[in-house]
Amino acid sequence: MAFWLTHADAEAFEHLTTPALAQALPALSHPEEQAPWPAPGSMLAAGALFAAQPAALAVLRAGSEPSPEVLSLVVAEPFRSLGLARELLGWVRQQAMAMGWRSLSLSYPLHHGSTAAMTALTDPQLGWQWMEGLRLVHLDRDGAQALVQRLAPLVQRLQRSQRFSLISWAELATEAQQQLGQQLQAPRWAWPVQQNPDAPFACLDAGISTVMLDRGSAVGWLIAHRVGASLFRVTQWWVVPAHQGQGTGLLLLEHAVRQALAVQPEYSSGSFGVAADNGPMLRLCGRQLESLASHVQANRRCLLSLAAADARAD
Repeated sequence: MAFWLTHADAEAFEHLTTPALAQALPALSHPEEQAPWPAPGSMLAAGALFAAQPAALAVLRAGSEPSPEVLSLVVAEPFRSLGLARELLGWVRQQAMAMGWRSLSLSYPLHHGSTAAMTALTDPQLGWQWMEGLRLVHLDRDGAQALVQRLAPLVQRLQRSQRFSLISWAELATEAQQQLGQQLQAPRWAWPVQQNPDAPFACLDAGISTVMLDRGSAVGWLIAHRVGASLFRVTQWWVVPAHQGQGTGLLLLEHAVRQALAVQPEYSSGSFGVAADNGPMLRLCGRQLESLASHVQANRRCLLSLAAADARAD
């Protein structure tokens, strides 16, 4: 039996997800009570019982349109190999179609213990499209300190020019934050994330997030979000084309990592996600980050068009 969880139901299912996501469960949104769509960043969850026991959990995050992302899909160990993950994901799919959602998406790691199961659940014959997902580079505090030391000569050289200055995201007025991406004609994927400030998961860290100025004019940014209590994740990292390839992006990265080490002692790690088609960033991460990483994770991204699924059903 599958159902949408409320904050009152959540505690019984917390053991079926990551510590970071478990923190968001007490503030769940209920899709049937949101009109027309939960605020971006809101968390949804569906659970399944087996023999009256919490047996499976799917955690989703609402985006800016009716196309949620499945962040976690877990079955309790005693109930595995019973088809509960397929049943729960199928129920979410049916609910999504009934509510007029456009699509579902999810990502999962390759070369991992869960890869075979997730590959079967997202079989293209079931309507899923497979794409290369983000390459995630994770640094612990030792790796982060080593990165700061590695980048110190570059940072000193750029600072000697006295052209560049850095300001925290919090120092920008809200209107300036909202206009920055369009003002610099950045591609839409690179625009700083404007997320519901009350979202309980992945909140923007305005102290670490940084804007770079060249002689007083904005030319780039690095935006970081807090994931749970102990992880910061770089979500947007971009400089205008005229400054790319000159090390200025690394100036932003060094500042953000150094800030995380100095003023956020609760952060135990940081992560950097790079799109599979972003060749320059992949090469930069390969040269500067991956040798210092605690681990590197390749992912597959899967997308299910619900409109196409509805048409097939008809």
